[in-house]
Amino acid sequence: MSIRTILSNCVKTLSNGKCDVRFAVRTFYTYSPEPFHPLPDRAPVWKTAEDAVTAIKSHDKVFVHGAAATPFLLLEAMKDYGMKGSLKNVSVFHIHTEGDASYTQPEYEGIFRSNSLFIGSNVRKAVNEGRADFTPIFLSEIPLLFRRNIIKLDVVMISVSPPDKHGFCTLGPSVDCTRAAVQNAKHIIGLINPRMPRTFGDTAIHMSHFDCMVETDQPLLAHEPMPLTEQEKRIGMHIAGNLVPDGATLQMGKDAQII
Repeated sequence: MSIRTILSNCVKTLSNGKCDVRFAVRTFYTYSPEPFHPLPDRAPVWKTAEDAVTAIKSHDKVFVHGAAATPFLLLEAMKDYGMKGSLKNVSVFHIHTEGDASYTQPEYEGIFRSNSLFIGSNVRKAVNEGRADFTPIFLSEIPLLFRRNIIKLDVVMISVSPPDKHGFCTLGPSVDCTRAAVQNAKHIIGLINPRMPRTFGDTAIHMSHFDCMVETDQPLLAHEPMPLTEQEKRIGMHIAGNLVPDGATLQMGKDAQII
Protein backbone atom coordinates (compact mmCIF):
# COMPACT_ATOMS: atom_id res chain seq x y z
CA MET A 1 0.00 0.00 0.00
CA SER A 2 1.42 3.42 -0.98
CA ILE A 3 1.95 6.22 1.54
CA ARG A 4 -0.64 8.34 -0.30
CA THR A 5 -3.23 5.55 0.14
CA ILE A 6 -2.36 5.24 3.83
CA LEU A 7 -2.79 8.99 4.37
CA SER A 8 -6.10 8.97 2.49
CA ASN A 9 -7.37 6.11 4.65
CA CYS A 10 -6.30 7.97 7.79
CA VAL A 11 -8.37 10.98 6.83
CA LYS A 12 -11.40 8.78 6.07
CA THR A 13 -11.21 7.02 9.43
CA LEU A 14 -10.89 10.21 11.48
CA SER A 15 -14.56 10.08 12.49
CA ASN A 16 -14.16 6.82 14.40
CA GLY A 17 -11.05 7.98 16.27
CA LYS A 18 -8.48 5.73 14.61
CA CYS A 19 -6.24 8.44 13.15
CA ASP A 20 -4.61 11.71 14.26
CA VAL A 21 -5.20 14.53 11.76
CA ARG A 22 -1.66 15.86 12.35
CA PHE A 23 -0.26 12.66 10.86
CA ALA A 24 -2.45 12.96 7.81
CA VAL A 25 -1.79 16.64 7.13
CA ARG A 26 2.01 17.00 7.54
CA THR A 27 4.52 14.17 7.29
CA PHE A 28 8.02 13.63 5.99
CA TYR A 29 6.49 12.36 2.77
CA THR A 30 4.60 15.57 2.00
CA TYR A 31 7.32 18.03 3.06
CA SER A 32 10.96 17.81 4.13
CA PRO A 33 13.43 20.63 4.85
CA GLU A 34 16.20 18.33 3.61
CA PRO A 35 17.34 19.98 0.33
CA PHE A 36 18.26 16.61 -1.21
CA HIS A 37 14.69 15.32 -0.75
CA PRO A 38 12.49 16.15 -3.80
CA LEU A 39 9.14 17.66 -2.87
CA PRO A 40 6.15 16.13 -4.67
CA ASP A 41 4.11 18.24 -7.09
CA ARG A 42 6.22 21.35 -6.57
CA ALA A 43 8.30 23.34 -9.08
CA PRO A 44 9.91 26.80 -9.06
CA VAL A 45 8.65 29.76 -11.06
CA TRP A 46 11.16 31.15 -13.57
CA LYS A 47 11.56 34.91 -13.23
CA THR A 48 13.87 37.77 -14.05
CA ALA A 49 16.13 38.99 -11.28
CA GLU A 50 14.05 42.16 -11.03
CA ASP A 51 10.84 40.18 -10.48
CA ALA A 52 12.41 37.62 -8.16
CA VAL A 53 13.56 40.15 -5.55
CA THR A 54 10.06 41.61 -5.16
CA ALA A 55 9.53 38.77 -2.66
CA ILE A 56 11.58 40.87 -0.22
CA LYS A 57 9.45 43.02 2.07
CA SER A 58 10.26 45.72 4.62
CA HIS A 59 11.72 44.35 7.88
CA ASP A 60 12.59 41.02 6.24
CA LYS A 61 15.69 39.04 7.15
CA VAL A 62 17.55 38.02 3.99
CA PHE A 63 20.48 35.59 3.71
CA VAL A 64 22.92 35.96 0.82
CA HIS A 65 25.24 33.23 -0.48
CA GLY A 66 28.89 34.15 -0.03
CA ALA A 67 32.42 33.91 -1.40
CA ALA A 68 32.66 32.78 -5.06
CA ALA A 69 28.93 31.95 -5.01
CA THR A 70 27.85 35.53 -4.28
CA PRO A 71 24.66 36.07 -6.39
CA PHE A 72 25.79 39.45 -7.71
CA LEU A 73 22.92 39.78 -10.21
CA LEU A 74 20.34 39.30 -7.45
CA LEU A 75 22.13 41.75 -5.13
CA GLU A 76 22.09 44.43 -7.80
CA ALA A 77 18.38 43.82 -8.44
CA MET A 78 17.70 43.89 -4.68
CA LYS A 79 19.54 47.19 -4.34
CA ASP A 80 17.50 48.82 -7.12
CA TYR A 81 14.21 47.40 -5.85
CA GLY A 82 14.97 48.62 -2.33
CA MET A 83 15.10 52.17 -3.59
CA LYS A 84 12.17 51.95 -6.04
CA GLY A 85 9.97 49.84 -3.77
CA SER A 86 10.47 52.04 -0.69
CA LEU A 87 11.73 49.14 1.42
CA LYS A 88 12.71 49.79 5.02
CA ASN A 89 14.90 48.02 7.56
CA VAL A 90 15.79 44.91 5.56
CA SER A 91 18.50 42.93 7.38
CA VAL A 92 21.00 41.22 5.06
CA PHE A 93 22.93 38.36 6.68
CA HIS A 94 26.02 36.82 5.07
CA ILE A 95 29.54 35.61 5.50
CA HIS A 96 32.13 37.43 3.37
CA THR A 97 30.84 38.19 -0.11
CA GLU A 98 32.59 39.21 -3.31
CA GLY A 99 31.75 42.34 -5.28
CA ASP A 100 31.32 45.91 -4.12
CA ALA A 101 28.33 45.36 -1.76
CA SER A 102 26.88 48.65 -3.00
CA TYR A 103 23.71 48.16 -0.93
CA THR A 104 25.82 49.22 2.08
CA GLN A 105 26.52 52.68 0.64
CA PRO A 106 25.19 55.70 2.61
CA GLU A 107 22.23 56.26 0.25
CA TYR A 108 20.83 52.84 1.25
CA GLU A 109 20.95 53.48 4.98
CA GLY A 110 17.54 52.72 6.47
CA ILE A 111 16.71 50.45 3.52
CA PHE A 112 19.29 47.69 3.98
CA ARG A 113 21.51 46.85 6.93
CA SER A 114 24.29 44.36 6.39
CA ASN A 115 25.09 41.94 9.21
CA SER A 116 28.38 40.16 8.60
CA LEU A 117 28.78 36.78 10.26
CA PHE A 118 32.27 36.66 8.73
CA ILE A 119 33.39 40.12 7.71
CA GLY A 120 34.93 41.05 4.36
CA SER A 121 36.69 44.14 3.09
CA ASN A 122 33.69 45.25 0.98
CA VAL A 123 31.57 46.02 4.08
CA ARG A 124 34.26 47.02 6.58
CA LYS A 125 33.85 50.76 5.89
CA ALA A 126 30.08 50.54 6.47
CA VAL A 127 30.65 48.64 9.73
CA ASN A 128 33.21 51.20 10.93
CA GLU A 129 30.83 54.06 10.11
CA GLY A 130 27.89 52.44 11.92
CA ARG A 131 25.76 51.64 8.84
CA ALA A 132 26.32 47.88 9.10
CA ASP A 133 26.90 45.27 11.79
CA PHE A 134 29.46 42.55 12.47
CA THR A 135 28.45 39.56 14.59
CA PRO A 136 31.51 37.69 15.94
CA ILE A 137 30.80 33.95 15.78
CA PHE A 138 32.59 30.72 14.91
CA LEU A 139 31.85 29.67 11.33
CA SER A 140 30.81 26.22 12.58
CA GLU A 141 28.17 27.77 14.86
CA ILE A 142 26.45 29.98 12.28
CA PRO A 143 24.01 27.19 11.22
CA LEU A 144 22.70 27.10 14.81
CA LEU A 145 21.46 30.68 14.42
CA PHE A 146 19.05 29.46 11.74
CA ARG A 147 18.23 26.02 13.12
CA ARG A 148 17.35 27.40 16.56
CA ASN A 149 15.38 30.31 15.07
CA ILE A 150 17.67 32.86 16.69
CA ILE A 151 17.65 34.44 13.24
CA LYS A 152 14.38 33.69 11.43
CA LEU A 153 15.12 33.99 7.74
CA ASP A 154 12.44 35.24 5.37
CA VAL A 155 14.31 35.08 2.06
CA VAL A 156 17.46 33.27 0.90
CA MET A 157 19.29 34.21 -2.32
CA ILE A 158 21.78 31.63 -3.54
CA SER A 159 23.80 30.69 -6.64
CA VAL A 160 23.60 27.10 -7.86
CA SER A 161 24.85 24.93 -10.69
CA PRO A 162 22.32 24.02 -13.39
CA PRO A 163 19.98 21.14 -12.52
CA ASP A 164 20.80 17.67 -13.84
CA LYS A 165 18.22 15.47 -15.58
CA HIS A 166 16.78 14.55 -12.15
CA GLY A 167 16.36 18.18 -11.07
CA PHE A 168 19.29 18.35 -8.64
CA CYS A 169 21.39 21.52 -8.41
CA THR A 170 24.42 22.03 -6.17
CA LEU A 171 25.67 24.88 -4.00
CA GLY A 172 28.99 24.89 -5.84
CA PRO A 173 32.12 25.78 -3.82
CA SER A 174 30.27 27.50 -0.96
CA VAL A 175 28.21 25.13 1.17
CA ASP A 176 29.41 26.52 4.56
CA CYS A 177 26.36 27.88 6.47
CA THR A 178 24.24 28.25 3.32
CA ARG A 179 22.77 24.76 3.57
CA ALA A 180 21.33 25.54 7.00
CA ALA A 181 19.93 28.83 5.68
CA VAL A 182 18.18 26.99 2.84
CA GLN A 183 16.70 24.48 5.30
CA ASN A 184 15.15 27.19 7.45
CA ALA A 185 14.07 29.99 5.09
CA LYS A 186 10.51 30.81 4.09
CA HIS A 187 11.35 31.77 0.48
CA ILE A 188 14.28 30.54 -1.64
CA ILE A 189 15.55 32.30 -4.78
CA GLY A 190 18.04 30.39 -6.92
CA LEU A 191 20.40 31.95 -9.46
CA ILE A 192 21.24 29.30 -12.07
CA ASN A 193 24.71 29.84 -13.52
CA PRO A 194 26.33 27.33 -15.92
CA ARG A 195 29.74 28.54 -14.71
CA MET A 196 29.01 27.39 -11.17
CA PRO A 197 30.92 24.12 -10.68
CA ARG A 198 28.96 21.02 -9.77
CA THR A 199 30.20 19.75 -6.42
CA PHE A 200 29.56 16.65 -4.32
CA GLY A 201 28.83 15.90 -0.67
CA ASP A 202 26.13 17.78 1.29
CA THR A 203 25.76 20.31 -1.49
CA ALA A 204 22.78 19.05 -3.50
CA ILE A 205 19.46 20.88 -3.55
CA HIS A 206 16.49 19.73 -5.59
CA MET A 207 14.69 22.23 -7.81
CA SER A 208 11.42 21.61 -5.97
CA HIS A 209 12.76 23.47 -2.92
CA PHE A 210 13.08 26.74 -4.83
CA ASP A 211 10.22 29.21 -4.94
CA CYS A 212 11.68 30.89 -8.01
CA MET A 213 14.72 30.60 -10.23
CA VAL A 214 16.67 33.12 -12.31
CA GLU A 215 19.02 32.31 -15.20
CA THR A 216 22.34 34.01 -15.81
CA ASP A 217 25.69 33.29 -17.43
CA GLN A 218 28.34 35.31 -15.64
CA PRO A 219 31.92 34.62 -14.52
CA LEU A 220 32.18 33.78 -10.84
CA LEU A 221 33.50 36.56 -8.64
CA ALA A 222 37.05 35.77 -7.51
CA HIS A 223 39.10 36.82 -4.51
CA GLU A 224 42.52 37.65 -5.90
CA PRO A 225 45.39 37.02 -3.45
CA MET A 226 47.50 39.98 -2.39
CA PRO A 227 51.23 39.86 -3.24
CA LEU A 228 53.31 38.68 -0.29
CA THR A 229 55.73 41.15 1.23
CA GLU A 230 59.33 40.17 1.94
CA GLN A 231 58.54 40.29 5.66
CA GLU A 232 55.64 37.83 5.24
CA LYS A 233 57.85 35.49 3.23
CA ARG A 234 60.51 35.54 5.95
CA ILE A 235 57.88 34.79 8.62
CA GLY A 236 56.63 31.83 6.58
CA MET A 237 60.13 30.47 6.03
CA HIS A 238 60.92 30.83 9.75
CA ILE A 239 57.76 28.86 10.71
CA ALA A 240 58.40 26.17 8.09
CA GLY A 241 62.04 25.77 9.04
CA ASN A 242 61.62 25.69 12.82
CA LEU A 243 58.08 24.64 13.78
CA VAL A 244 56.79 22.29 11.07
CA PRO A 245 58.36 18.79 10.91
CA ASP A 246 58.45 16.66 7.76
CA GLY A 247 55.17 14.81 7.18
CA ALA A 248 53.13 17.22 9.32
CA THR A 249 49.43 17.85 8.65
CA LEU A 250 48.56 21.55 8.46
CA GLN A 251 45.22 23.21 9.10
CA MET A 252 45.01 26.35 6.99
CA GLY A 253 42.84 29.39 7.65
CA LYS A 254 40.37 30.66 5.03
CA ASP A 255 42.72 33.37 3.81
CA ALA A 256 46.00 31.45 4.08
CA GLN A 257 48.42 31.65 1.16
CA ILE A 258 51.04 29.09 0.23
CA ILE A 259 54.53 30.55 0.27
